[in-house]
Parts: sequence; structure tokens; C-alpha cells
Amino acid sequence: MKAVVTLTPSESKRLIAKAVSRMDAVRDAWDKAYVLIADGTTNAFIKQELLEDRSIAAGGSTIGLSTAGLLCVNIPKNRKSYANVFYKGKAVEGTSFAEALADHHRETVVIKGANAIDPEGNIGIITTGFDGGTIPRVIGPITSKGITFITPVGLEKLVPSVPLAAKAFNGAQNIDITMGAAGGMFVLTNTIVVTEIEAAKLLFGLEGTLVAAGGIGGNEGAVTLVFNGEEPQIEAFVSFLEKEVKGEPAIRGIKGDCRTCKYKDCRYSGLEESEQPDWMN
Repeated sequence: MKAVVTLTPSESKRLIAKAVSRMDAVRDAWDKAYVLIADGTTNAFIKQELLEDRSIAAGGSTIGLSTAGLLCVNIPKNRKSYANVFYKGKAVEGTSFAEALADHHRETVVIKGANAIDPEGNIGIITTGFDGGTIPRVIGPITSKGITFITPVGLEKLVPSVPLAAKAFNGAQNIDITMGAAGGMFVLTNTIVVTEIEAAKLLFGLEGTLVAAGGIGGNEGAVTLVFNGEEPQIEAFVSFLEKEVKGEPAIRGIKGDCRTCKYKDCRYSGLEESEQPDWMN
């Protein structure tokens, strides 16, 4: 049996979050070890699912973001990120990723979103903080110990080649003009990627294919997929989407403050609101 499904970016995040939160590796780590969840909107949805708490604000749970027509950075006063380190299902305040990873548990899981994915399964993570952000703090222990590393990422972020993207987007000092924050990109190949396709397979055993993307009137960034499976699984999946995924509201983007922005190479850095282009506000 076949079903055609269109998901907005927020609906995709909800589907992926539900799948990741129910993965055997995640549930095992939640019971016995650490679950380290980096900042990010999809990761905020995962925290909501794990904690059964929809009050965790996705829009305030990210530092770097694409909003208002550019790549931007959320200012500290607008960030409402929840805890990132959980031990045996409880939030642990004051413990860094490095400290948690040093406390060795075979079941520990790290969850980090991405900005790009390609057909080969490579993921790209934009770095605009000038220190590399989360990846430099976790990649050593992850790769040397073999810690489970999960990357939830929607297919709205599909690009032809992540390695080619990283070569093009190769660091702020190599960019001459930027409409927004400039930076670089990590390329990672050793993560467990969970897109909408893997989510449907994990939850219902379905096979999926991306067939179209984009739209208007709120469907900007939406993806259309075809899923194949046995009739009971397809019927259950569609019912699940209708009850638990469809209608997920769009996440409000919170643009940074151009007046105090540290990204001096951005052509709008330092501008008062009255000086900024109308399309930005």
C-alpha cells in the first residue's frame, strides 16, 4: 500500500522527534546513562517528547539560526534553552558535555542537529561562533570511544553534496560579502542520521522516498514523500500523523540585534533598526 504525505518543517521536526525519542539506543541511555542533547529547534522537540513537556520553547533553543532572510545569531536574552545534559532521565545542571563524556557509560548517546544533509548521508554543521561550537567539544570522545551519535535532520536541508558545500562555505575570513553571519562547516559521516524517512521506518517499518519539496502559503520548506508498506502499517502511520504531527505550528524566528552584533563582516552589523532594510524586519 502507498501513501503520499506532505510535511511542513515543523511537522517534520515533530515526526523526527517522536522517532528519535523512541529509539532503543535513546531509551536505553535515558534509563542507564547520559543523553546529551545540543541546542537546536529539532532537539527542543526531542526534549519535549522525552520529558513530556511542550513548554520547552523551540524558537529560543538555538543560538545560530536562519530567519528574517539571513543567517543570524540569537542574542542571549532571547534564549530559553532547557538543560542539555541528562543522566538517567534527569536534567543535570552545571555539568558540561566534556564532563559527562568523561564519565564513561557504554549506553551514553549524543544528539546533535545539522544544517545540511546530502544523498550520501553526509551531514554539514555550520559554525559561526568562531570557536566551532558544540562539535569540537564532543567529537573527540565520540570518535575515540565509539559513543552513539544521532543526527536528527529534516529533508528540507537536503543539498547535492555536503563536502562541496563545506569547501564553498570555508570560513568567515574567506568571505568578502555576507548578508548575515559568515562561518564555516563541519562535515560528519559517522552519525546515525534520522530524517523523515528513517523516522517512518523506525516507527512503522515503512519505506519512504522524497519526491518533491517546497510550497507557498506556509508550505515553504515542506517536503512531499511517498511511503510504501503493508496496509495496517500505512493506515496506522497516516492516523498517527493526523493525530500527533499534522498542524504543528511554525516556529517563530528571533533575529539577533544588529546594533550589537559581533559579526562585523555582515553588511548589516551595527545598524540601528531604522537603518536596516525593510525585508529584514
